[in-house]
Amino acid sequence: MVLLVDACNLIFSYAYAYNVSEDDIQANMEQLRKNDWFQQYVRCEPYRQLLISDKDVRLRIGKLNNKRLAKNPHKESYQHIVTKALQKKIIVSDA
Repeated sequence: MVLLVDACNLIFSYAYAYNVSEDDIQANMEQLRKNDWFQQYVRCEPYRQLLISDKDVRLRIGKLNNKRLAKNPHKESYQHIVTKALQKKIIVSDA
């Protein structure tokens, strides 16, 4: 029983450790704007609206590691993460 309580506490503390501020989101968006693939999303209207106003997409961008993103904004994994978040929202809105 104690092990179960410890596991729950660990899960909840991990979930709250990712408090993302608007500053984090803006800083990560500035780093991502250095990429051609991200600029294509900004130019495309459905994706642009999601990047500007969708809470879940913005939170996902804000959760990216700021320091790693600043060092290497062209890393493919960032493209995969952002693309996946956008496509998930597009699919949900089309259904």
